[in-house]
Amino acid sequence: MSIRQRLEDARVLSAAGCQEGAFIQVLIAAAATSRKRYRQNEWDDGEAFKNFIYDEMGVITGGPKYNVALPFQGKDTPLEDILYHHLRCQLVHDGAMPETVRFTEPAFKDGSLCHVLHLGDPLGFPAGWIENVATAVWLAPENDDLWPDEAELRRKGVESLEGRGFDGLYCRRPGAQSKVQKGRREKIDWTYERVPFSVRYPPGISAVQVANALEEMAKELRRT
Repeated sequence: MSIRQRLEDARVLSAAGCQEGAFIQVLIAAAATSRKRYRQNEWDDGEAFKNFIYDEMGVITGGPKYNVALPFQGKDTPLEDILYHHLRCQLVHDGAMPETVRFTEPAFKDGSLCHVLHLGDPLGFPAGWIENVATAVWLAPENDDLWPDEAELRRKGVESLEGRGFDGLYCRRPGAQSKVQKGRREKIDWTYERVPFSVRYPPGISAVQVANALEEMAKELRRT
């Protein structure tokens, strides 16, 4: 089934009031589009999906273009992580929304329709962002060949974003790691009281970050 068909199915499901079903189709279409932008020989599925969401953040939120993090389960969590780990994986693999997230309906404010983001427990994910993710897929340059009959509509759609759309600069997502990077790990070896220890960590992590992580783990171990 093509990416275009996924979005068309999502529209049918959305019109029938099936938000979760529509979102599943949109997320599958987004995952397939991310694979066009971030090739499988270089990126795994999760990294490609999160890179794509990060690229398209301005389209999805209608506001901030990068570095959108929300208070979720006790810590600030990037929106792309919430979409992948807690929505995409949960919906696709388990077929149901997680208890930690619910859809919130838009509301009228000063005569305008506004998306409602509820920063609480559960997290209120704006239902309107489902359509925005679909728009990001529809306007993605990788999908130009799928909508030759809507070329003019898509051109106007890109113009209407006023710079919030994908600008062609790949993979600026903080912490993004290609397959090569994931296959390469830095290592620290040391001996304490004649016992050898070893710690591996991802490339790009500073010595201070490693030290802080070890200190936190030491606190946890002392409490047990």
